[in-house]
Amino acid sequence: MRTKIWLIVNLSFIGFCAKGLAQPSLADVKAPILAAKELYFKNSDRHIDAVTDYNGYPEFWSIDNLDSHTHSFRIMWYQQEHLYTEIYLLDEGNLIYALEEIKDMPFNHRLQSRWRCEYFIQDNQVIDYTSLGMGKTEDDTWDPESMLVQFRKRQAELEKIRK
Repeated sequence: MRTKIWLIVNLSFIGFCAKGLAQPSLADVKAPILAAKELYFKNSDRHIDAVTDYNGYPEFWSIDNLDSHTHSFRIMWYQQEHLYTEIYLLDEGNLIYALEEIKDMPFNHRLQSRWRCEYFIQDNQVIDYTSLGMGKTEDDTWDPESMLVQFRKRQAELEKIRK
């Protein structure tokens, strides 16, 4: 009898611990990020709010408040036959999503090729990313966390833009 009670108590405790310590699935973690991404692509008006030359060439910035806690900024520039785009989505000031895209597009030509990478970020860490096309993700030395460094640089540039 004691063994049965001991077994029931231990199994109950193990079940309780397993439920309490279970991690949410990646899909559950990404769901609010995907909702913010959808909000951005549905509501962003693609206007140009600022032009900077911090990096030696014109960069065109679009800055949006998507709702009371979700903000975005997008940077585009053309250099050496490539059209570059970076998009950053922030929730309560924290980066949750980033996209970078490089389109090979020589003058007087249509799009030749495209590389893009989407980053899903939580607690200042890249939790997932998706890359399409041939680009820097093919390099063995590439680190997806480099996007966080790039974001901080861009955020500092954004703060320098005069209103």
